[in-house]
Amino acid sequence: MAFGMGPGMGGPFMMRMMMALMDTDNDGTISLQEFQTAHERIFKAMDTNKDGRVTPEEFQNFMSGTRTTAQAPGQQQTPAQHQ
Repeated sequence: MAFGMGPGMGGPFMMRMMMALMDTDNDGTISLQEFQTAHERIFKAMDTNKDGRVTPEEFQNFMSGTRTTAQAPGQQQTPAQHQ
């Protein structure tokens, strides 16, 4: 089992970590704005081609830790992107 993973998404450790990341004003609660901001950051990290949509491939790559630079439809890779 991977570190931090398991029943209930990692239990108390994962909950403390998520609170620390989302509770930006440190008041001990997560407001709707803090929640939405955190999820917007996650969405933007998943949307590797920055087209405003997350494909199943982008989602899977994000969840598995694979970072690829996908391209928007109709966009061609330049030689520097082939690394």
